[in-house]
Amino acid sequence: VGVIDHLQGGQVQSMFLLALAASATTSAPPPTQNTTATARWLAANLAWGVLSTTSTRSDGTVNDAAFGNPYSYADVGGVPYLYVSELDVSVIDLQVSPKASLALSEASLKSTNGTATLSACEIGAGLGDPENPPCARFVLSGTMSKVPAGSEEETVAKQALFARHPSFANFPDDHSFYVAKMTVTGLWLIDFYGGAAIIAPADYFSASATFGAPPRGRTIPLLAAKNVRVRSSPPPFWQKAKTARWMVSTLEWGGLSTTSTRTKGTTVGAPFGNPYSFADVNGVPYVYASDLDASMTDLFIGAGANTTATLALSEAGLPGIPIPKCEIGTALGDPENPPCARLVLTATMSKVSAGSDEETAAKEALFARHPSFASFPPGHGFYVAKLDVTGIWLIDMYGGAAIIKPSDYFAAEMVAPSPAGVAIARV
Repeated sequence: VGVIDHLQGGQVQSMFLLALAASATTSAPPPTQNTTATARWLAANLAWGVLSTTSTRSDGTVNDAAFGNPYSYADVGGVPYLYVSELDVSVIDLQVSPKASLALSEASLKSTNGTATLSACEIGAGLGDPENPPCARFVLSGTMSKVPAGSEEETVAKQALFARHPSFANFPDDHSFYVAKMTVTGLWLIDFYGGAAIIAPADYFSASATFGAPPRGRTIPLLAAKNVRVRSSPPPFWQKAKTARWMVSTLEWGGLSTTSTRTKGTTVGAPFGNPYSFADVNGVPYVYASDLDASMTDLFIGAGANTTATLALSEAGLPGIPIPKCEIGTALGDPENPPCARLVLTATMSKVSAGSDEETAAKEALFARHPSFASFPPGHGFYVAKLDVTGIWLIDMYGGAAIIKPSDYFAAEMVAPSPAGVAIARV
């Protein structure tokens, strides 16, 4: 049950003021393996994640697939709230099945020069990578509902949302925006080696969202430009297939959504999002995975495993300095701003044959984009898994989503990096 359900009058206002104070002054992250504090800290300090729903649609995806969608959010006392429109596909899905998950990654936290705020997440910094276990991944599962209009809860939630996402105040009145809330029923966290922690909601809500001085090695200074690669400029927004190809070739991580076969921190049959690193070969996405991972269990080995998945990408996750249309606080900038492109690839996943030419090419691409993969422990049974793309959904401008044919996507010419591109500093 959400925290606000237990509060009355001044207690609600007090919680809102505490939430604003926490969001205004980002505290240092808790030490690794302090799981409840880390979970609350992540919810309080991140701004966007991937909302996974069960698809009720066949345009650009398939019915009953776990459909991930990058979404902005804010929390009040650990309860996640979203500002949504009835026109959005995820909301359409929720009207049929309210079960959802919200997947968050510490990799979304960036310094002013575009490097990761935390060394564990910075690609090229030792073992740094969004898939590195100390780069925390947090998945909240639960049931979504509409907050009653005019209620005190709506007032508090809107204040928190608009404080964390100022551009929300400029959203159009005729798009039927409202506040939606997740009633949290399951919590799954990886913030260190050794597997996921399953956190009881009661423990999560009783933990503090703030912490003291950073432990050694958790934060990094602004990094000097070394090992620089160039990010090409994106295609014009009307070139949808090229935009999709550009995002897949340029981004480094996204949200992999599967249909859960598990009961720990989630429920069987519910959509489950999980931040995942990837690389592509000629537009085909590949991941480097282990059957020890929850998502691979859902896809390949759990009871009732379903190989259909989606990979959700956001321009807000681009490596390097954030672009204005995605940067919170710059005019309409926000991960939920339509020109901040969101791409969802629906695919059938399979394991690539060991020793094949395809595995060699995919591993070369994965290890080039994610050098730390070469140091992953051999005893964990890592392998290459492939996404055979069957549907493509893209929002990169106002006016709704574009549905792209896979044949058009694969036929699109890539944009080569140029001196006009953006330099991405690596350490």
